Amino acid sequence: MAENLTSKPAKTLGPSTGKVDAGAFGKIPSKSGEDPFPADFAKLKLSVVRPVFDSVGSTLKERGCEFNISEEPAGKISIHIVPAGANKSIHPYDWFPTFSVFGAPFTKSVGFHGRNMRRNSEASSGPRGDHKLAQVNTEIVEKELMKFIGEIANW
Repeated sequence: MAENLTSKPAKTLGPSTGKVDAGAFGKIPSKSGEDPFPADFAKLKLSVVRPVFDSVGSTLKERGCEFNISEEPAGKISIHIVPAGANKSIHPYDWFPTFSVFGAPFTKSVGFHGRNMRRNSEASSGPRGDHKLAQVNTEIVEKELMKFIGEIANW
């Protein structure tokens, strides 16, 4: 029994070298290889999310609303919506309803998050979907954003 316990680590670690045997754990990632997710998410923000936010924001502006798009480097992108008739003068944009798209490198997924900070009502905030990077396209972002706008329409 003791021999069996010591033989497993011996198979995992190379004989007398202490180096990990790739066959024991599968493919070992190369040190020079970087995770492509951050760059792929940055491209997604530039080619899909930002154009949808700009397009929907222009439509909102035509209807008397104000909007602001904020972006964190290698992080989330958000659209802040100031509904028509709301007084923005003393409040920052993040005081108003916000829809965000963020990348989660650990799970290689893209999440949507909505925050409706409507006064005198229950706060409606939380995740609105989690997708793999390849699943996120213009239609999905637009659909989720429009659904969020529909929920804040009576603001």
